[in-house]
Amino acid sequence: TRDDRDPVEAMTLALLSEVAQIEVLDTVREKLGKAYSPGASSSLSHVWPGYGTFAVAASVDLADVASTRAALEETLRNLASAPVAPDILQRARAPMLERIDNSLKSNSGWMALAEHAQSEPDRLIRAKTARTRLERLTASDLQTMAKRYLAPDSALQVLVLPDGAAAPAR
Repeated sequence: TRDDRDPVEAMTLALLSEVAQIEVLDTVREKLGKAYSPGASSSLSHVWPGYGTFAVAASVDLADVASTRAALEETLRNLASAPVAPDILQRARAPMLERIDNSLKSNSGWMALAEHAQSEPDRLIRAKTARTRLERLTASDLQTMAKRYLAPDSALQVLVLPDGAAAPAR
């Protein structure tokens, strides 16, 4: 994806990751009726310019690889083709807001913030404005980001199989 230099895009990718997590759980558990533990994550580099990843994964039985892969790809296409539903957006945003609110209720939160206060003072402003930035993000913002980064056709797909197992047909 990208690095973490732009706080708005970084927050948008973080929220998109939360939305994708909800959607892939719903897809694999509800639609496929499987109890796997699918997930989504976004990791933006603070060190390497222009580098970041957005990952969607599921551990499944070998017989279910093709159907799970198709369901995950469909989920990503849906995120890019239409704005996310308001209830899903709220379900994704709420725990993020709670984490922001709780971030400075512990010494570890303060230490994480203070650690770079002198060398990266913009991080203080970023932390102070995180809640507002998150609250302003819209379903349309997420759709735009999904179109930019979540096209299954341009994704690097990694399939990890047990020794001796043949890759299932696509």
